[in-house]
Amino acid sequence: MSQNQGNLLDQLRFEIKQSIADEYLVKSEKRNIKSLLISLAPDKQLSDLLRSEVFDLAQAHVNNDNYAAILKWVEDLNKLILSVQKNDADISERVYFSPGESCLNAILHQIQSSINVIEICLFTISDNRISDALVSRHKLGTKVKIITDNDKIYDQGSDIDFLFSQGIPIKVDNTDNHMHHKFALFDKSYTLTGSYNWTRSAERYNHENIVISNSNDIFKAFDKEFNKLWNELTDYGQI
Repeated sequence: MSQNQGNLLDQLRFEIKQSIADEYLVKSEKRNIKSLLISLAPDKQLSDLLRSEVFDLAQAHVNNDNYAAILKWVEDLNKLILSVQKNDADISERVYFSPGESCLNAILHQIQSSINVIEICLFTISDNRISDALVSRHKLGTKVKIITDNDKIYDQGSDIDFLFSQGIPIKVDNTDNHMHHKFALFDKSYTLTGSYNWTRSAERYNHENIVISNSNDIFKAFDKEFNKLWNELTDYGQI
């Protein structure tokens, strides 16, 4: 990044921080921020980083009284950032491997960058770092839905009961067969899939992988499967 781009990014971050002070994005603030974004011309990677920082700011400011206003502020800024994002085919698919934190950090980044919807279809979830990130987004208003396997919810360390207790809707495959999918969908745009289970063992020991894609065709195929399973499977609270 050039010095000029660095200065633009610093100014943009300053404007965004200033805009949350009154919990509302006024027209003049929108104009200034959009002008800076156009000059900066963020690619997808920088756009995702900025959206994640917006969420962090919102989380630091939100309370019971200003929840609706802060949520609207987040939505408005997200639209601004995405409206000027530069398309870059070179980063349309990203691949990560474990052991190590590469897969974990990619998953956390995708969760923290999502605003509207996170739909998860996984054999098991037992990594508290991921579960805490999901609860955080859920409390900020992101719609989180989870499909998982009924046998794995009884494993030691499973976070499914905790996630359900936080108000996240969950459905399970209540049969002798396994719901063995491992994919997640973010903001009706991004698909994450691969062998990686969202567990500590996968991060520390296993040779696993994930792929994150913004392909519309791939998203549609997985979205169709998610909706099919969601309509067929059993509510967690009924097992």
